[in-house]
Amino acid sequence: MPTRHGWATLVAGVGCFVVGRLFGLLELYVVGTALLAVLGVSLLVVNRALPRMQVRRIARPSMVSVGEPARVDIQVVNLSQRRTPRLRLWEPVGTRGGAPMQLAPLPSGDSATAAYRVPSANRGVLRIGPLRAERTDVLGLCRRSDVLAGHGEVLVVPERIPLAFPGLSSNGRLGEHLRMKSWGQTGSEFHSQREYMPGDDLRRINWKSSARANQLIVRETAVEGVRRCVVVLDTEAEGYDHDSFERAVVGAASVVAGAVAMGIATRLVAPGIDLRGPEVGHESLRWLATVAPGDVVVDHTASGRTHSDGLGLLVLLTSTTTSRAAVAVRAAAAPDESLVMVVTSQPPSAGARFTVDGTSLTAMQQGWNQLVLGAQVVTV
Repeated sequence: MPTRHGWATLVAGVGCFVVGRLFGLLELYVVGTALLAVLGVSLLVVNRALPRMQVRRIARPSMVSVGEPARVDIQVVNLSQRRTPRLRLWEPVGTRGGAPMQLAPLPSGDSATAAYRVPSANRGVLRIGPLRAERTDVLGLCRRSDVLAGHGEVLVVPERIPLAFPGLSSNGRLGEHLRMKSWGQTGSEFHSQREYMPGDDLRRINWKSSARANQLIVRETAVEGVRRCVVVLDTEAEGYDHDSFERAVVGAASVVAGAVAMGIATRLVAPGIDLRGPEVGHESLRWLATVAPGDVVVDHTASGRTHSDGLGLLVLLTSTTTSRAAVAVRAAAAPDESLVMVVTSQPPSAGARFTVDGTSLTAMQQGWNQLVLGAQVVTV
C-alpha cells in the first residue's frame, strides 16, 4: 500500500494531471502523468511475490526462570533461484514491544541469522511473533508487509530460592521434631539384630536366627527420615496482594524443587490441580508459571492422600496463619505429617510453631533455613 509520501505523490499527480488537462498546460499534464507512472511502478515492484524463504525460530531455552537470560535466534534461508530484496523484519514480543531486524539481500541458497533477548522479568507465557517482513521501494512511496513465520512461545517459570530440606540429622527445631516423631516409626531397611527385650514387637523376631542362637533375636531397622512431601498452595485471592501472591508461588516452586532434589516423593496440590509422580518437578514449574489467584479454598485430601511409610512433611504456602486454607489444612493434617506454614502477607506471630515469615524472599529463605538447620543457617 502507499506510504504517506506515496499518497502525497498520488494527490500531486492527479492534481497536475487534472489542472494540465483543464488549462491546456502540457507541462503539468506531463508531470502529473510521470508522478502517477512512478507510483504505479512502485506498486508493481513492492507487490512482487517474495522469493521462497525458510525461517527457523529457536528459543534458547524454551523454558526460563524469572530473571534468567534467554534469547531467540532467527535463521532465514533463501530457497529460491533469485535474490531476495532488502527487508526490515519485525517480531512482536509480548504485548509491550518487539524486536526490529534488518535483512540484507540474500543470494540463492544463502542464509542469515539474527537474535534478540527475551524479557523474563515476570513469570507466564511470553508470546512471540508472527515474524513480519516489510519492504519498500527505492523512493519510499509504497510499503508491503508479509508474514514469514507464525507465533511462538517462551515459558517464564518462577524463580527458585535455595532451601535446605529437613532430615533426622538437622539441628533446627523442625529436625528435632522429626527425630522425636521417628522414634515411633518402624523403618523398612535392615540395620542390625539384637537380643529380645520385654516389650519388643513380636513381629520383629527373627525366628531363624533365634533357633541358631537358642534365644529370641529381633531385627533392628534403620530409622527413616522424611519419605514424602505435600506442598499446598493457597490461591484464594482474599488476603493476597500481587507481591505476596508471587512470593507464595516462588515458595511453592522452591519447596517442590528441594524435595525432588532429595529424592522424596513429592506432590503439589492447589485448587483444581494435584501433581505427583516422577515428572512432578517439571510439571509443577509449568503450572506455577501461569497460576493466578482465585476464590476456591484448597483441600489437599480431595484426591486422596499420598500412601507411603515413614514421616511426611506438609508445607502450606498461604497469606496468613488465619486464612481459610490454613484452618482447613491444619485440621486435615495426618498424625504422621509435620505441618510447616509459609505466610507471605504479614509476619507470623511470635512463637508460632513451624511458621516461616515469607514477607520477603530473603526472610523466607532465612526463616526456612533457620527452622531446618538451626544455627547453621546458609543463605545463598
